[in-house]
Amino acid sequence: MESINRNKLFSLFEKDKHAYIFLKGGTVMHRYDTDFEYSFRQESNFLYLTGIDEPDFHVILDIREEKYNLVIPRRDSKYAVWHGYVKPESYYHEHFSPDRILYNDQLESFFSRRKPEIVYCLNEKDAELIKSLGLETDLNALREALAYCRSVKNDTELDYLRRASDIASQAHKACMKTVKPGMMEYEVKALYDFENIKRGALHAPYNGIHASGASSAILHYTENNRQLKDGALYLIDAGAEYKGYAADITRTYPVNGTFTTLQGDVYDIALQALNENILAARPGVKMEDLHLHACKVILEGLKSIGILRGNIDDMMEQNIFALFFPHGLGHFLGLDTHDVGGYLKGVDPIDRPGLRFLRARRTLELGMVVTIEPGIYFIPSLLKPSFEDKYKKDFLNINALKSMMDFGGIRVEDNIAITQEGCENLTDVPKKRTDIEAFMRD
Repeated sequence: MESINRNKLFSLFEKDKHAYIFLKGGTVMHRYDTDFEYSFRQESNFLYLTGIDEPDFHVILDIREEKYNLVIPRRDSKYAVWHGYVKPESYYHEHFSPDRILYNDQLESFFSRRKPEIVYCLNEKDAELIKSLGLETDLNALREALAYCRSVKNDTELDYLRRASDIASQAHKACMKTVKPGMMEYEVKALYDFENIKRGALHAPYNGIHASGASSAILHYTENNRQLKDGALYLIDAGAEYKGYAADITRTYPVNGTFTTLQGDVYDIALQALNENILAARPGVKMEDLHLHACKVILEGLKSIGILRGNIDDMMEQNIFALFFPHGLGHFLGLDTHDVGGYLKGVDPIDRPGLRFLRARRTLELGMVVTIEPGIYFIPSLLKPSFEDKYKKDFLNINALKSMMDFGGIRVEDNIAITQEGCENLTDVPKKRTDIEAFMRD
């Protein structure tokens, strides 16, 4: 697969220059001023181009000749004592098929002999060595090219994403079966992590959000130390990683297994926004248009249950949706949870409440994989000032909203792959309200 990825990248560069791409892989990270090692995870772009999941490697790509030069670390016996078997050069030839292998202490002589006109790097840190040799670097083109390449997945990548979503889906269902009043959020997180690890998903693509009650309205809640209360909602936003590729799934359900009338009404609105946008997602559709459709569905739903009042178009104009749905509808998914490619060169974020935090402003294409994750939150810091805002207050049922300051929030998130006719939903976790209640009860 990596040779396909490299060829895709080569195709984006002109061959009229004597030019190279230089990219450093990841290194082992330590807790500050200690020898505690964090679990190694390869830098995503390096993994995309090489498939190598070991620290201290680099890659040099010759653009004109389309050659793959792998730079490996020179390990000694001391390394073998602490870290195990040192693989021979032949191992990397056999498993990763580089055109040439050189050692990291040969980098300087490699570039000094060839003297390329330009070396494309991702960042200043990668470019330090190149600049020290008196060579020119470019820090923009490679980033843009890799983002473009990674935003459309090949068949193998799609299979990895399906597997990641399957693992995450099973972990979500295990938690949905287990959650009950009196548990701690960190207990549910421990169960979730266990379900992933027992299936070989050793790396989490992100920390995960395990939020009950009012904490479910905190978008990036990380404490995970609240006790689950009878009658409260539980929001779990967590994924899995398979061969570097991420799943990112959110479900919200009642701790005791039964939605209250109000919880169920709000939940059904969020679910409608999710379902309608999944049906609408297909090549040629703009992600920001999907987002705006979700905003309208949310406003119409909140009006139908008496939380909002007034004309929907007027509410849209006054950005009332942003009070309840302040984040973007979704993002690209791949080697990173918030994967690259959401913004092409020259495309800027929209300066509008509720749209400023869109993680992707792209027209959907065949092979893209994105999340769809509408949410409805009752966030005091957003709602309370709006009670006094002359442009917003008349749209709000203030008495109803004042009673919902500890309601929390509801988010429902699926992972979809764009197909020729629409999309494939990679997620398999109950989401219809009656299905959730039956699943938890049974």
